[in-house]
Amino acid sequence: MTTPARIAFVDDESHILRGIRRAMTDQEETWEMAFFSSGEEALAEIRRQPFDVVVSDMRMPGMDGATLLGHVRDLNPATIRVILSGYADSDAVLRTVGPAHIYLAKPCDAETLLRALARQISLRSLLDTPALHATLAGLTNLPSLTEIYGRLQAELISPDCSAKSIADIIAQDMAMTAEVLKVTNSAYFSSAGSVSTPFQAVRLLGIEVIQALVLHAGLFRQFAGKPELAPLLEALTEHCLALSVLAERIAASEGGDVATVKSAQIAAMLANIGSVVLLDAHPTAYQTMLADLKPGQTLQQAETARFGAGHAAIGGYLLGLWGFSDPVVEALVYHCAPSACPGRDNLALTALHAAHVLGPPSPLLPPGSRIDRDLDMTYLIEARHDGHVPLWRALAGLDRSGE
Repeated sequence: MTTPARIAFVDDESHILRGIRRAMTDQEETWEMAFFSSGEEALAEIRRQPFDVVVSDMRMPGMDGATLLGHVRDLNPATIRVILSGYADSDAVLRTVGPAHIYLAKPCDAETLLRALARQISLRSLLDTPALHATLAGLTNLPSLTEIYGRLQAELISPDCSAKSIADIIAQDMAMTAEVLKVTNSAYFSSAGSVSTPFQAVRLLGIEVIQALVLHAGLFRQFAGKPELAPLLEALTEHCLALSVLAERIAASEGGDVATVKSAQIAAMLANIGSVVLLDAHPTAYQTMLADLKPGQTLQQAETARFGAGHAAIGGYLLGLWGFSDPVVEALVYHCAPSACPGRDNLALTALHAAHVLGPPSPLLPPGSRIDRDLDMTYLIEARHDGHVPLWRALAGLDRSGE
């Protein structure tokens, strides 16, 4: 960001505000910070001039954190909204699932808060246009396939529903997968290990909380756009399901541990999230862009030219905003061009890149297109995975010609 990030901290407990102010002293030359003892006081200043980030306690007299962040979202959707609340406070989750991007558990040490804020501000540099910042930061949820959404609603009110039956349905939809992992990977539900599958998420939250989140808090929404776009959304979902299977196999073949293999699978399952965001927010412009694809132009290049950022950066930004792990975020951001990644040790990125190239082509590209179908051998050589390409091709079901 060319100007200092503006950050507001809101808490009715004066000693907590003083502690935050002391902890952030070293950031005074980098960030422009303001401290407020009530939601009403903060909102008055926010109406005068918006902040890039608002960090609020949940339980405050008068206007609580959920209400404040709801006003912030309405006034300036591009603001990154952070809520602080008690550990596993399910009421806070239900009330903040829309207004908040990030959930941090109290007590929150200064290092954790500083790291969370620095990460979000750094992620904003992935996108070049204020309009995209507003589109992404203003998102409350992503569109799910109508048929899957209906099946989930029916399952949730069935007396025979179980964590497995619910998770099996969620796992068939990339938007639902992203949303439920967003909630469970927050500090509200911190556990010994990272939650990386819908089943783990549903089991951690519990069926009653899932029912409340879906049926009452609006965690998911069914696709309600142009009917002619529904097949595209379905094709993107099927594409990601196929990529996730292949990426998981490739990561396992490379000796990845369970957590790494699951990171590769989730990254691949969510690889098209950025395109879904653009298709949902700008349906007509996105269709026009697809119709105007030039020979040899990749989807990433066309999206960047039209919207200021491609699906890889958009997907990575969104998952970073939602608190997904660094390997998953990095895999999404760089899977089209892994040589641009600063590191060479992210097996989830390697697996997703290989699945992206060797797996089924994007359904958004013209039939028979070979665009973006070459492995980044410079990266693979530097990462010492170049000798395993024949095995990956076999896992992808390709013959020697790649057809």
